[in-house]
Amino acid sequence: MSLNLLKLCVGCDSVEDLEEWIAFRLDERRRAGEPVEHWHTTRMVPTRGSEITDGGSLYWVIKGSVQCRQLIT
Repeated sequence: MSLNLLKLCVGCDSVEDLEEWIAFRLDERRRAGEPVEHWHTTRMVPTRGSEITDGGSLYWVIKGSVQCRQLIT
């Protein structure tokens, strides 16, 4: 059974802001010669990580409501 995460997207006012931030971070990694893949670090390591990577999703909370979803691979 998959497990999902909820994450507050502080500093973004819209889904478009989040998309721009992700694109910026990917471009930084490309220019630095690092693998071009998006990853996000959480403050606390999830204790049920295997359930999260088994089809789970990251739901982004923007302006107080869940506005988008990212599949975790």
